[in-house]
Amino acid sequence: MLKVLLRHPGAVLGAIILHLLLGGLFFFSFDWSEKPDLHEAGIPIAIITEGSLETQANSVAEEESAKPSEKQIIKEKQEATDAKEKAEKLEQQKIAEAQKKATAEKKKIAKKQAEAQKKAEAEKQKAALAAAQALKLKKESDNKKRLQLEAKQEEERLEREAAEQEKAIAEREAQRKADEAEKAQAEKAQAEAEAKEQDKKEQTAKLEAEQIEKEKKLAAKKAAEKKAEEKAEKEAERKAQKLAEKKAKDKAKKEAAKKEAAKKRAEEKKQERLAKEKAEKKAAALAAERKKEKEAEEAAERKLAEKRKAEEAERAKAAKEKAEKEAAAKAAAEKAEREKAEALAAKKAEYHRKWQEAQAKKKAEAAAADAKRKSDAEAAARNKSLEKAKYGALVSWGGKIQQHVKRRWHPPPGTKGEQAKVRITISNSGFISSGIQIKSCSGNPEFCASVKEAFERSEPLPRPPSKYNLSKSDRTITFKMD
Repeated sequence: MLKVLLRHPGAVLGAIILHLLLGGLFFFSFDWSEKPDLHEAGIPIAIITEGSLETQANSVAEEESAKPSEKQIIKEKQEATDAKEKAEKLEQQKIAEAQKKATAEKKKIAKKQAEAQKKAEAEKQKAALAAAQALKLKKESDNKKRLQLEAKQEEERLEREAAEQEKAIAEREAQRKADEAEKAQAEKAQAEAEAKEQDKKEQTAKLEAEQIEKEKKLAAKKAAEKKAEEKAEKEAERKAQKLAEKKAKDKAKKEAAKKEAAKKRAEEKKQERLAKEKAEKKAAALAAERKKEKEAEEAAERKLAEKRKAEEAERAKAAKEKAEKEAAAKAAAEKAEREKAEALAAKKAEYHRKWQEAQAKKKAEAAAADAKRKSDAEAAARNKSLEKAKYGALVSWGGKIQQHVKRRWHPPPGTKGEQAKVRITISNSGFISSGIQIKSCSGNPEFCASVKEAFERSEPLPRPPSKYNLSKSDRTITFKMD
């Protein structure tokens, strides 16, 4: 503050001079005379003389003559009474009109309140419907996610089973190769034994006995292997049957889930219909109550109008006509207002109905699209599983055919390391339907002929899997013989 004053010294000086001038003005404006002595003031006394008495008498006479007569007084009283009655009637009319206006205003306010309440209820119902719709959409989304997760888990499970089947096939193939190596080793030992037989004839009997023993062991081993293969085949068939049963159960479970979802949707629709019927009944009851109140008010108004008509008699005739005209105008206005309100309510109801139909249509389309997606996903999963199972069955069937043919194949000596590729088409009964095609052969003609003869001797071949609808291309297989 001090800094501000020091910064503006001119303003401070002007303020001091202004205060001094104001103080001087107040000082010189006061009256500094002596205070009067109140005890010297006396009571004034009037002196009455003869002239003053005469004057007073004349004034009294004039006042008496100026007074109105009794008849004039009665007439004035009557006029005052009439004026008072007229003013009271006018006041009553004003009060009646004010009451009428207040009643009309009260009705108008009640009508507005009812409309506001109706609007609030409609908004509340709309909000509740929107909340129910959001909850339903959330449930549908959760169900969709759950079904997708189940489909993914089912697909992973089928992939694991297919991988296990492929692993088992690979193991069998490895076992077959090991058997073939052992067979080759046995054949090599036999060839060495024959070569030694030329050098050492004295050990022929012993070597033949050993060879016979080895062949017996090999035959026993082959029989055991065949038994193991048959057991493996039965186990594979049992697993396939178990997998089919599990798939059937899963399918039944999914159908049950679909039925449950359809039942829930039907229940929700039923609840919506009941809620709508309840709202319509409530609206009808409210309309009936409003109509009853209106009829009671109109009856009270008619009674009051009749009473006024009896009291007012002839002078109320004009007022009655005016009141009738006002009542007719009011009724027309109320009728127009009612028609307007009814039209607005009908328009709102139509809009709400169309909105509900659009929502139902959208919901149905979404449900149909969701069902189609689910059906497509299930069909794709089934096709994929079927293709994998079909592929595994074809691989297993090809392995069986190759083992079946190789057991009956006797390649000529000295053809080790040579190989041939053979392509055949097999009928459903296990016979070669389109001839034996040698696609390539790296050996001599005798080796190639032995391959063809092995396939001819092996007929009928193992039949193709009957559970799959195999085409001709599925039943056409290329084998590598080495």
